[in-house]
Amino acid sequence: MRLRLYLVGLFYLSGLFICNNLVYSSSTVGEQAFGDVTGKIINLQQEPVFPAVIKIDSLAIGVHNNERGIYTLKEVPAGKHILTVSGVGFKTTKVNVSILANKSNQIKDIVIDENHELSEVMVIGKTEKRKIQELAFAVGVLDFSESYHTSADVATLTNRITGVRIREEGGVGSGYSFSLNGFSGKQIKFFLDGLPIDNFGVSFGLNNLPVNMVERVEVYKGVIPVVLGADALGGAVNIVSRKTPNYLDVSYSIGSFNTHKFSINGAFTTKSGFTTRINSFLNYSDNDYKVYVPIIDLTTRQKTGNQWVKRFHDQYQSAGIRLEAGLVNKSYADYLLAGIIVSENEKDIQNGVVMDNVYGARTANSQSLIPTLRYKKTNLFADRLDLSFYGSYIDVNDHSIDTVPRTYNWLGDWRHNDSEHSGERQRSQLDITTRQWQTNTTIDYTFNPHHSISLNHLFSTEERKASDIEDPANQYNQIPQSVDKQMIGLGWIGKYKKWNATLFGKLFRMTGETYQTNLYTTGLTHVSIDYTKLGYGAAATYFILPKMQAKLSYEHTYRLPEAYEMFGDNQENSRNAGLKPESSNNVNLGIIYELDFPEDNVLQIESNFLFRDSRDFIHKELKQPSMMYVNIGKVRTTGTELSMKYSWKHMIHAGANFTYQYIIDNSKTTPSQTVGGVENENFNYEVQLPNIPYLFGNLSLGYSKHNLLIKNSAFTIDYFLNYVKDYYLSWPTLGLRETKDVIPQQLSHNIAFGYSLQNGRYNISFECNNFTDEALYDNFKLQKPGRFFYAKFRYYLGK
Repeated sequence: MRLRLYLVGLFYLSGLFICNNLVYSSSTVGEQAFGDVTGKIINLQQEPVFPAVIKIDSLAIGVHNNERGIYTLKEVPAGKHILTVSGVGFKTTKVNVSILANKSNQIKDIVIDENHELSEVMVIGKTEKRKIQELAFAVGVLDFSESYHTSADVATLTNRITGVRIREEGGVGSGYSFSLNGFSGKQIKFFLDGLPIDNFGVSFGLNNLPVNMVERVEVYKGVIPVVLGADALGGAVNIVSRKTPNYLDVSYSIGSFNTHKFSINGAFTTKSGFTTRINSFLNYSDNDYKVYVPIIDLTTRQKTGNQWVKRFHDQYQSAGIRLEAGLVNKSYADYLLAGIIVSENEKDIQNGVVMDNVYGARTANSQSLIPTLRYKKTNLFADRLDLSFYGSYIDVNDHSIDTVPRTYNWLGDWRHNDSEHSGERQRSQLDITTRQWQTNTTIDYTFNPHHSISLNHLFSTEERKASDIEDPANQYNQIPQSVDKQMIGLGWIGKYKKWNATLFGKLFRMTGETYQTNLYTTGLTHVSIDYTKLGYGAAATYFILPKMQAKLSYEHTYRLPEAYEMFGDNQENSRNAGLKPESSNNVNLGIIYELDFPEDNVLQIESNFLFRDSRDFIHKELKQPSMMYVNIGKVRTTGTELSMKYSWKHMIHAGANFTYQYIIDNSKTTPSQTVGGVENENFNYEVQLPNIPYLFGNLSLGYSKHNLLIKNSAFTIDYFLNYVKDYYLSWPTLGLRETKDVIPQQLSHNIAFGYSLQNGRYNISFECNNFTDEALYDNFKLQKPGRFFYAKFRYYLGK
């Protein structure tokens, strides 16, 4: 409770500080003889013209306008200047303006004659999204700037990227599994602004982060850049936070099942280069949606059939704040930022790994405290030599409590267990403490405009301790366990007009200490972990036509086991100290083609073929009543992706994508269960892996209208469809077809309406998710919410 009050206080004070300084800075800029320029670019029909570049040549400053035609040039020296407006499809226009100090200078709309086309077009620059898409890597990029008005979290939007499947276990705050082209869990690495966040705690998971703190999400498939520095097997997700120097974004949403989400995001930067930034959120939900579940008669302990009931023990609340302060744009640093991340979550545990296991008193909570340091300097010591550094100390405490000696059913009825010293599953007050240091350092050197190299070093050292006052004699809890990891990557990058390529090598190193049960003697056996692996790869892209791009990438890579997978949690996840690193040969072949039709009709088509040949594949399997991570000898994945995006005049947009992945056990034999024994025939050879969707896709349609009813307003309506074909929960070869557990076909429909005023300062939106009220299931056939509604209110102040 103290931590929560502390976080709420920080939200309030930080938001107030940024808001006051934004207002104050607007009134003090005049002391340095600066002013802002804002206006609008329109055509002869009074419609917004977009995109356009607005610049002052004499000052070498410029900006792009937005789709409403509006632009703002900040901190322009007072006096007379000439604005130049240019773009594709119209004649360059020049306008004389007078800038008054200490004011936001609103100038008259600039009218463009779109009937006069330029004989030659100069490309001023590319968006970050476009630059990343043109890299040689297979990468999906999602721009969040048009989604700040929605109530969705980062996970919901990222789930719409081709090849991505995020499988949640329930409502707000539930566990989830991130799947990318057949790889899932820790096989995919996650970053926040390039800093690994896998151990930041559950509060900073994708399904907790608000969209308003994110500028874009980059999803690298198969092959990942050296600069991210990770032992990822199948890809990486980099969450890029907003870099706007001065803004305040406050939002609140309320929804079904007593769900509330509140966030404050902002930044304030002075002329001297001092900056402070905040990303924060509060989430709460009762999660009391209805589920169709088996009912157990507590007297006879027999099933009496299935019934629709409300979840009664699934409350969730989380809070998180990321504060940074430091200096930017200095001779000695592009940025030097010290920060701290504080988060907490509390969760009731309603069910186990399957819906048959129901609980009424089990709870879990977690707290995280993470100091961070970020530094970057271009032209360090010498021209074209760049350095970036990220460091953090991670202190995470996880607690789970199971002390009530009861057995519940889904009606909320209960009976006492036979022993007063038992719990619902296993009496426990388990505390797991994780301490980790990690650094990520990258040095880049550019030889010339065409050639550069990157050297990256990732280091982490993690120690894990467990204790349980209900089981003080547990030998595992009395022994600290540790894992140290290093990854060194070296890459060459070549860039030319029509093609670019990269070659790289990666050295993986892992050491650690743990213990496991000895099958032949009593007590524990000490296990030393020591792995060294070498990976390598290459990626290239070639522009066949100016808007047709082909990509090819290959990587031989390794993924080192995580402490969580080896050590378990003494609850739902059993330990497996013998896990070995998994390896994979990843191939991606893709093509992107953009077609421009008359009347601003644009169609983009992207297809991708993928192949993965994996060894010692780490797979999460159901080992009743818990789960365990195990190595599968060989796994082969083949698949294809296709996505299409269409837009017309920035008013209508549509998109569709689908992914097909065929993932099979490619081992002809299975290891012997005895030392020196003969390997056995694998009955699952060339059988598709269970509990992994193999065919899924998304469809989206949207319409936007500006100046609807009120000037400087915008109305949007968006529809989304998500489809997943049915798939087996367990191995298809086991049991009769009619008795197999199947996760049924998923088909959900979502619709959202949004309306903004004063060029986006005030926003309100309404959403209905799963409006056909389908029964949706996911991980191990865990049921998700039916139809639910959200309303979101947002205020944005930018300078």
